[in-house]
Amino acid sequence: MKNNVPVVISAPSGAGKSTIIRRLLKEDSRLGFSVSTTTRRPRDGEVEGRDYYYISDDDFSKMREAGEFLEWAVVHGNCYGTAKKEVDRLAAAGKIPIFDVDIQGTKNLRNTIPDAVYIFIVPPSLQILEQRLKDRKTDSEEQIRIRLGNALKELREYRLYDYLVVNDQIEAAVVAIQSAIRAESHRLARMTDFIEKILEENNDHPIG
Repeated sequence: MKNNVPVVISAPSGAGKSTIIRRLLKEDSRLGFSVSTTTRRPRDGEVEGRDYYYISDDDFSKMREAGEFLEWAVVHGNCYGTAKKEVDRLAAAGKIPIFDVDIQGTKNLRNTIPDAVYIFIVPPSLQILEQRLKDRKTDSEEQIRIRLGNALKELREYRLYDYLVVNDQIEAAVVAIQSAIRAESHRLARMTDFIEKILEENNDHPIG
């Protein structure tokens, strides 16, 4: 996975993360979505194995105790985790894995995949975020207030990330993340093996 740079993306609820990830996957066939495992019930339109792997609390506990997760967290009373076998699936397919995780997940992945690129998507303002949450028409006023409070806590953790992308316009945000992925794949630490190979070839067949 040297140049198939793992990409970890987080965002406060309502910042547009899911839409942006869908666009990234659609526009670049090299990318592969790391499907998380969760104990929450599927929402309308969600598909098993595409959006999440839906399992029971007991099964999640068994996987956790067996050390089958790279990271896991409890969010709004439900468990979410990144299974090691899911990452193995993407690696075997030669894909650049994209992880959709929250702040807790990012902290854990920093320990298990330190060389990934960590990207934080943020709204232009809290006022705009509030309006987006209202426009979704999926939460009560009380739930929106809770989500805004959580968003503020998450925004204070921005130093966990390598890149901060403001989602004012979806297209611009997608391009910014694509640029970050391209730049990271050429970081010196990731290209050392390549340049060393060229130098070794010169040792075998000296120029001049």
